[in-house]
Parts: sequence; C-alpha cells; structure tokens
Amino acid sequence: MDLNLHDIHAESIELALDRARQYRSLLEPEIAESICLDILNIEPENQAALVVYILALTDQISISGSQSPFQDIETAISKLSSEYKQSYYSGIVLERRARFMLTQPMSRAFAYDYFIKALECYQQAEQMRPDHNDEAILRWNSCVRTIQREKLEPLSETDQIVMSRES
Repeated sequence: MDLNLHDIHAESIELALDRARQYRSLLEPEIAESICLDILNIEPENQAALVVYILALTDQISISGSQSPFQDIETAISKLSSEYKQSYYSGIVLERRARFMLTQPMSRAFAYDYFIKALECYQQAEQMRPDHNDEAILRWNSCVRTIQREKLEPLSETDQIVMSRES
C-alpha cells in the first residue's frame, strides 16, 4: 500500500477550504488542519488557508493531552500578509492559551499573564484595523470581561518565588 501524501488540484482549493471550515465547526480541528496543510502544499501563501490553519491548531489547545504545535502556529502567523492580521491572530493564540489555563488548576495562576499579552496584541491590531472591522475590540472586551468575571490578578512576588522554587 502506498502511504505517500497525494496533492490536491489547484482548482479544488476553494472547495477544500470550505471543507476545512466545516470540520472546524464540527469540532474536528485535526481534519481541518490536515486539509489546510494540503492547500498550503499547493499555495504556501494562501491567506485564507493560513487563517483556518492557525485557528485549527489553536482549537487543539483545549483538547486534553494535545500538545499544540506553537512553533507551527508562530510560523503560520509570520506568513500572514498584514501586520494587522499578525497582531490579531497572535492575540487569538494567547487568548486561547489563557482560556485553556483557566480550566487547569495548576495553570490557572498564569492565565492572567496570557490574557494581558493577548490584550496587548489586540490593542496593536485595533490601532491598524481596516475600516469597520471591530474584531480586535470584540476580542479585547471578551478578555477584559473574563479577567473581571474570574477575578484574575497578576501573580504576586511571593507566588512567583514559590513557583520558581517548585520548578
């Protein structure tokens, strides 16, 4: 049996991209990721495929036991064509890491720092956003509300010292 990957046809990229989005909505990010890799193999700079790929990888952050490939995410973000998108999707990655940490008792203390880093990215994105595009503002507000609802605070110096001794 031939276990080599097969290339898709350039004419089928739009249909494949629709399928990747569909698999993300079905909570099957691994399949969406695979489809995006097939698209990016044919068109390495395809911006829509890069975005879906980034989101599919970040969807996997919350899957228990999943080691999300953060290096792959960063590489994909660096290929995005605009500084706005790079800032915005960097914020998404940081926010999703923060939200995952909220579900982990031992990591919860670090969620605040990731939310703050996400807010910094969203603030950058907001300053260069296209007209009538409030995505970064919506994400900003969601992060702030979560920080307030969860009563998150920065780690105290004592907490940082204790954690550094434990590691």
